Amino acid sequence: MKGRFSLWVVVLVVVMAGVLAACDGGRTETPSPTQAPAADGATLLRERCTVCHTLERVESAHKSAEEWEQTVFRMTGRGARLTAEEKTVLLEYLATRYR
Repeated sequence: MKGRFSLWVVVLVVVMAGVLAACDGGRTETPSPTQAPAADGATLLRERCTVCHTLERVESAHKSAEEWEQTVFRMTGRGARLTAEEKTVLLEYLATRYR
């Protein structure tokens, strides 16, 4: 009986490991915020925003600084990864370049 119990424990551990490994929902790895000083706005746009959007989609949007702030806030709520410093740099870039 003890041998059968051990086998079930091993099977359970293997199954649980497989379930946990599959829990990423098929998502691709998202870049993490940088530890170095923030990149320039164009680089942040290219590296962070185009994970989910085409560059053309962003370039075709013309928004005020407040609208870009709302958009970046919404996108970070959906998983965009930016430090506070990177948000500031990106917002300044978007508001200047795509108004």
